[in-house]
Amino acid sequence: MNPYRALRNKYYRNFWVVQSISLIGTWIDTTLRGWVAVNMFAENKASGFIGLIAFLKGFPSVFFSPVAGVLIDWFGPKNILLYSQVIDAVNAFIMAYLVWKGLLSPYVLLALSLAMGITSGFYLPSRNTFISNIVPKELLPNALALHSMIFNVARMIGPTIAGFIVKSYGLQVGFIVNAISFVPLIVVLFFIPDNYSSSSNVSFKRFFLDLRDGIRYVIKNDVLSRTFIGLTMYSLFGMPFGMLMQAFVKSVVKYDILGYSLIMGMMGVGAFIGANVVASINSKRLITLREDFLLLIIGLSILAASFQPKLVPISAFIVGACQSSFFNITNSRTQLLSPSDMKGRTISLYSFINTGGSPTGTFVLGLLGNVLGVKNVYILSGIILLFFSFIRLINLVNSTKSRTTTF
Repeated sequence: MNPYRALRNKYYRNFWVVQSISLIGTWIDTTLRGWVAVNMFAENKASGFIGLIAFLKGFPSVFFSPVAGVLIDWFGPKNILLYSQVIDAVNAFIMAYLVWKGLLSPYVLLALSLAMGITSGFYLPSRNTFISNIVPKELLPNALALHSMIFNVARMIGPTIAGFIVKSYGLQVGFIVNAISFVPLIVVLFFIPDNYSSSSNVSFKRFFLDLRDGIRYVIKNDVLSRTFIGLTMYSLFGMPFGMLMQAFVKSVVKYDILGYSLIMGMMGVGAFIGANVVASINSKRLITLREDFLLLIIGLSILAASFQPKLVPISAFIVGACQSSFFNITNSRTQLLSPSDMKGRTISLYSFINTGGSPTGTFVLGLLGNVLGVKNVYILSGIILLFFSFIRLINLVNSTKSRTTTF
């Protein structure tokens, strides 16, 4: 099947193009903020500060993603998405100005990261729900895979661009590029029709009832609850592999920012390939795939990078490919198994785990890295993922044997 078939939809194609631009800017910003944080502190404190930044950029979604889910079902995903991107654009311009003037301090960096964390709680669920509103249901998994593809192409290109910008022009230019990258997305959103009808049943009391109904739906659905448990484990112990990479590169691999950019670029290349593979899979087949095999491979790759730092680029490539496939499978399954009037809430809970779990895991593992060393923290996370995936696969084999015996 054509892995780019969703691009035939004009509105999705326009959104896809401007999101590509914005995401490249976002990865430039992510790379430079991490590098700024590394160089603000001594080596034995850097990983903890990076973890704190990641925590502030993601943990607020624990509170705001469920809120966003109800607001999306009430007012439509386009409005929530638009407002979140305007706020992020303002944040980016402030960051660019402070770096240009040399006024950035650790406390200001933490405050701006917290602001990004709040808006991310609204951005991720509104973006995914918005995509499902502008493409037919049969094209949704492909559209999500293509979106994952540009995210990971941006992860491949953005850090590389950031490294060369810093070497040639300075940090401030990289942050300015990110600030400008929001403009095309904000403009194009105004021209994409919003077919969503706002809810008339809006009240403070109704908000908590709708929020409760969304949580109950996920808990009672065995497939979704199993999916969310696997997502939780990967967010806590798999995502920190990339989010703590600045500290790992500096203290273990002994590379500079160009070496770090190369490693993150390899992770992006792997993710691009993984997204292409998943985009070619039929939607009915896609949602039945078991992501536990991917978690097993990711755990092994993290351990390989920990014991043989020279293998980090290869491990990053493998983790990127598996991570991209993992998120496409779990995201598509969540959307396709959710009724239209519940989709905003189920996707918000998905984002709640993803954007809340990964910074939490990064923060905790980052603090442990200050005590045990980043290398030992990588070993710990790899072992946990291996153990979890191994238990899930054993249960899968046992349940399969039980069904066969019964038959």
